[in-house]
Amino acid sequence: MKTMMRSDIFKKELVVVNDPIRFNKEDLIEKKINYDYKGIKGIITDIMLDGIHVVARDVTVADGSYSIEVEHDFSFVKLHIEMEGDNEYCPENPEERGIYVPQGHYNLFYLPKIKGILNYRTKKRRTLEITFTEDYLQQLFYPNLKATIPLLAEALTNKTEYVMWENSKSISPKLNILIEDILQCTYSGAIKKAFLESKVVEILSYLFTIINEEENTKVNVELSACDYIKILAVENILKTQFKEKHTLASIAAQVGLNNFKIKKYFKLVFNTTVFNYLTQVRMEYAKQLILEKDMPISVVSEELGYKNPHHFTVAFKKTLGYLPSKLKN
Repeated sequence: MKTMMRSDIFKKELVVVNDPIRFNKEDLIEKKINYDYKGIKGIITDIMLDGIHVVARDVTVADGSYSIEVEHDFSFVKLHIEMEGDNEYCPENPEERGIYVPQGHYNLFYLPKIKGILNYRTKKRRTLEITFTEDYLQQLFYPNLKATIPLLAEALTNKTEYVMWENSKSISPKLNILIEDILQCTYSGAIKKAFLESKVVEILSYLFTIINEEENTKVNVELSACDYIKILAVENILKTQFKEKHTLASIAAQVGLNNFKIKKYFKLVFNTTVFNYLTQVRMEYAKQLILEKDMPISVVSEELGYKNPHHFTVAFKKTLGYLPSKLKN
């Protein structure tokens, strides 16, 4: 099992990586690479688990773009998440499926053959890639992989392409919490291995639940491309203006969509309400302030517009499942 790559960032030399995904191993192997070459600078974290390969990148790109020729002699299932950045895979054979994951989006896919070019057009990349062997998924959901995610199971059996979503999906606050749990993990050794494996299972369970709900739900109204873009604009408002006070009317005025359509279409796209999504964004921000800046809970509460810290605490526990005071411990 090997991966072959060629790029300017590798001095045009052929780079061969043997056994990029390890399976049936009991230990955890982690490497942090301080990368600084050809205008690409930052940290790459490479973690090998039991049938899982986790790669986190936090890099800047001076030129704003680079490309890598890539080929694998094996197939795999990958969850690709672009928190910041832009990722595009263009297969050598134009009849094969390409993958595009823009900033703030993710997708899960299975490609039985990988030979093509990876294009990155961005000045900053903050990504998380989780790759699985087929055996890992078969064992994780044994004997019900076909019942859990039938289209993926069929693709694995027939060695055909599978993409969870035709258009990569926007990162939800709940998924963002799970992503940050992985990226900010401070455990080591066997404890870290168990923690990361549990988070990967949690992410897979979350994604498979979403796709099954979408496949089993008949939508009576087709969402036009124009309205979909407006709903993504609503999400962007909630992510970037979360400290402000919002009403459906104020949001509608910004995106040009009426209250009824915002409520209906937002739930359709993100499987939650506008204000539940807003609360999730706020609580994740609160979590970061408490953990990273050691802010008092009362100060965090005030910054997010809560007049009573108790109301903030109730909202935090309802959203994240534990009291904010737990973070202080």
